Amino acid sequence: MKNVIALLALSLMTVSCVNLEGRLNVSQVLNAKKRGGFLNLQMKSVAIQPGNYQANIKVNNAQSFTLKLKSDKEGSADILIPIKKETDFSIPTNGNIIIRGSEISQPFDLSGRIETNVTLSAQVRTIEECSIQRTENHCDKICSGGTAPAPGRPGIPPYCDIVCRDVLVTFPGTRFVEYHNRYIERNLSADLLDVENKSVLASFTGTDTDSNRITDYYGECR
Repeated sequence: MKNVIALLALSLMTVSCVNLEGRLNVSQVLNAKKRGGFLNLQMKSVAIQPGNYQANIKVNNAQSFTLKLKSDKEGSADILIPIKKETDFSIPTNGNIIIRGSEISQPFDLSGRIETNVTLSAQVRTIEECSIQRTENHCDKICSGGTAPAPGRPGIPPYCDIVCRDVLVTFPGTRFVEYHNRYIERNLSADLLDVENKSVLASFTGTDTDSNRITDYYGECR
């Protein structure tokens, strides 16, 4: 196994499928603006009481992500807190994060650190199934309908033609393939700070894991 520092295009804000699952520990009353109303299109103020909440941060795009606090009470809605600005966030792959409340129209600052680790598996060599398409010439017998003689051919049964055309036919096959897997783990720890005195109102810790296959070689499908 090979450990690689993620200096590639793996920035948190460039990967819209990132969903950091974790906890939000609220130590003081946290005032925030949440989504609410019809289809969550309105913004409402909310005072989140001290406690430990199951939470996640989901990346929507380069200018927006959402902090979601999951409700433990049956029938109660989750709290959705948008973290959104007019321009792209500058979020590193590895390093410190500082987001001012004035940038995101929230009554708190966000300060934290993200760490990204990439692990590559050993190369796998194997045979896998595939499909082959070939062009074949198919011929069909096409006859005029009905039982009456064909027009212009009195006394002769309905007229038939042999019509041929090229068609694509799919066949099963196999091919040799070489690939390795890439595993990505992102860890975020962040404090939500009072914009005036910078005291810590809440702390979030969360992790996102992802994997994908990287093909090194494809053989011919036979």
